[in-house]
Amino acid sequence: MGKMQVLLPARRDATAWVYAAAGAVMIVVYLFTAAAARYMLPVLIAASVVFAIAGGVIRNRPPSFLPWLLFAAAMAPYTVADAIWGLYQVRDAEVPFPGAADILYLGSYLLFAAGLVTLARQHSGRLHWAGWLDAGIVTLGFGILSWAFIIAPYLRSELSAWPLAVSIAYPVADLVLLSVAARLLLTTGKRTPSILLCSGWLLALLAADGLYYGTMATTGTAIAEDVSEVGWMVSSLLLGAAALHPSVGWPTQLSDGKERMPRRRLSILIALILVGPLIVLANVGGIRGQPVNITVIVGMLATLSLLLVLRIAFLAQYAQSRATEARTQAHYLAASLREQEELQKQLSHQATHDPLTGLANRALLDQRLESALSRCSASFPAALLMLDLDGFKEVNDTLGHPSGDELLVDVARRLTARVREQDMVARLGGDEFALLAEGVDATTLVDYTRRILDSFMDSFILDRGHAVRVTTSIGARSITRPTTPAAALRDADIALYRAKTAGKNQAVFFETP
Repeated sequence: MGKMQVLLPARRDATAWVYAAAGAVMIVVYLFTAAAARYMLPVLIAASVVFAIAGGVIRNRPPSFLPWLLFAAAMAPYTVADAIWGLYQVRDAEVPFPGAADILYLGSYLLFAAGLVTLARQHSGRLHWAGWLDAGIVTLGFGILSWAFIIAPYLRSELSAWPLAVSIAYPVADLVLLSVAARLLLTTGKRTPSILLCSGWLLALLAADGLYYGTMATTGTAIAEDVSEVGWMVSSLLLGAAALHPSVGWPTQLSDGKERMPRRRLSILIALILVGPLIVLANVGGIRGQPVNITVIVGMLATLSLLLVLRIAFLAQYAQSRATEARTQAHYLAASLREQEELQKQLSHQATHDPLTGLANRALLDQRLESALSRCSASFPAALLMLDLDGFKEVNDTLGHPSGDELLVDVARRLTARVREQDMVARLGGDEFALLAEGVDATTLVDYTRRILDSFMDSFILDRGHAVRVTTSIGARSITRPTTPAAALRDADIALYRAKTAGKNQAVFFETP
């Protein structure tokens, strides 16, 4: 017994939006409060995400718990790091760099990346190369920006090895998150509200990081630090809302795995390739005078171009496979149409022909007779003959019905051979036949009928070696003016009846008054 699938209506739940609205209120308080205690609000928001993820997983039951458990695990050190940073702000003390908070932040980023990898595999099926190539192109495009505006300025600074390594680790971690997120967004099957909220979380996180570390690298101090802080809080709220939204529990929507590339995506990828040359042309940070930076950017551009070439190759391969598939489908369709046409011909033939002898049946005779009678005249008469075999019943009774059927087939073959090509021979049923001949007048009809009678002079030799001799009685009707098929058949049938009662093996001509 097959499994029954029950489709339930989508559950409406405003928990995610209530949670996001409450967090938005806290952000407003953060912006418009001057008290030092406001620096604890990011900690509360970060901590709430852990509980939001736990509640969302329990309530919505996603197809896989692992990505969300990893996100919750990532938010734990993230919250502790926020608490450390907030306490220093409350005390108006300088935050040690690098310090414990930095280690916790970077550790949380690794857990975020692991969660995104498992989420990408859940929502996009197998790890198709095309998806990773797109993600690689996006990552390298932004990597060039990160190198020019964050990493290169850090390398030119006077930071010692350990602070320099930690400073560079942040943009590198962001690029890792971007790579996995691009893989998820570019190849996921269906972008549910939960996936879109996750996308917002990453965009807000990366934008806040870019603003903070970009200004830190170029100016030595973070500009618009509150804007970055708001970005981080917004990102946390979006992650919590993604876990609380009912769509997190919807069945996994797998992508079809086909390496298609929408025109808009191709335009974005090409635009990312142009980032490097534009940076060089604009001589950002005097980069043209720095051989190391030029070498790195050229190397990244070369890699990015290679990935794009490979991506286009995948696209060409996909287009070729689709073309082959289309040709195959066209072949099958053509074959199907031919079969359908042949079947139509067979059905049409069966509807108008006798299945035993292959002669026209009564329906086709009526059609042909109506057409002939509509154009017959004294100068172009028509003749209708009705035939009934004499002694056919004895053949059936003595030799059996298979022999009777064989005899009928031989009679049909003999009649067809004795008439003109344009004449119609029809079997009306049983041992009754009909002949329709146009352009045959009354005088010619006598010879025509005699030729039909003479065709029964020779015996019929059946497959079993039996020689059977049967004759036929004929009722003939010459038609010189339009009439109805029913009237013509009636007159010929009357003449046939007279021929049978007059002694058989003869023809009787119906005389019109």
